[in-house]
Amino acid sequence: MVKRIKENKLQFDMDTGWKSFRNHFRRGHGHMVAYLWNRFQWNYFYRLGIVPKFPLNVDIESSSRCNIQCEHCFRQYMDMHESDFMPMPLYKKIVDECARYNLFTLKFSMRGEPTLNREIVSMVSYAKQKGIKEVWINTNGSLLTEDMAEGFIKAGLDCLTVSFDGLGKMYERIRTPLKYEEALARIKMFAEVRKYLKVQKPIFKVQSIWSAIKENPEEYLNIVGNIADKVSYNINFDYENIHFIPDPNYVCYRLWQRIAITSTGDVLKCPSDFKKKEVLGNAQDRSIKEIWDSKQEEERKRHLGGKRLESLVCKECHHGATIIRDEKAYSGRKHEVNEVLYEEPTTVSR
Repeated sequence: MVKRIKENKLQFDMDTGWKSFRNHFRRGHGHMVAYLWNRFQWNYFYRLGIVPKFPLNVDIESSSRCNIQCEHCFRQYMDMHESDFMPMPLYKKIVDECARYNLFTLKFSMRGEPTLNREIVSMVSYAKQKGIKEVWINTNGSLLTEDMAEGFIKAGLDCLTVSFDGLGKMYERIRTPLKYEEALARIKMFAEVRKYLKVQKPIFKVQSIWSAIKENPEEYLNIVGNIADKVSYNINFDYENIHFIPDPNYVCYRLWQRIAITSTGDVLKCPSDFKKKEVLGNAQDRSIKEIWDSKQEEERKRHLGGKRLESLVCKECHHGATIIRDEKAYSGRKHEVNEVLYEEPTTVSR
């Protein structure tokens, strides 16, 4: 059985009760038994020390490029060693293997803006044709058009998440150079296209960083909650004034759940390896299954053996770390400190 150290919760839902239940029902619509089994695997396999035969989720980059410069984004502060679009032949090779192993979730996310790839609608369509049960896109929403929205819906996209940080001038300050009213119009448009086509999917989610809405969370929820199916917010850290103290004994559950593939095919143990410090292989010449069973298994054993800090990626990661505010506190603390000193937001829901 895998020991799990207390996790720092980073994402909070603003929708509870019936709306939350309805979203789960819609997410599993058409394959409810498979969805429930996937959720059991996701939430309990790592606790029981069971390794799935294949990743439950593959994070994939159709693009490692982005078209905006968000002030909080890691892209502004590091060299990602990649700025490409995933070629269709490589993408099809990856999806074909994922389909053979009955992958549940293929998520277009990670470091770039997926919709910059002009073949993104075709990519969604190909995955659905191959039987991938859940295809998910995380986007900044800036390139959404009616044609793209209709294309996604007809292709069978299951989930669309749009990052929408704050209202008015706050949104424009963060999401440079996007304009708030235009962005708001785009998410309304997407909801209207789905309504016009009379379909249940994709589930439409809008999310913000907490710092962008902490002064007016109710107003934010009232505006976007009447457009999207689901609203949430993510904690963003003030990296200049806090420090992460990694726990050598923390066992990261993500090693039992997912794997990540960059736009050039590099396979990473998780989507937090932004700089590609630990590439496990490349999907051009190695199978995902082989990497999952060998290289990712080495990572799982390293964590179980209390040696996770041998990994540069895990050593710098905030998952499982104690978070403290200032340099004085940092210099005097040790790994066994359990107190978490970041500000947890007030629960907001309706």
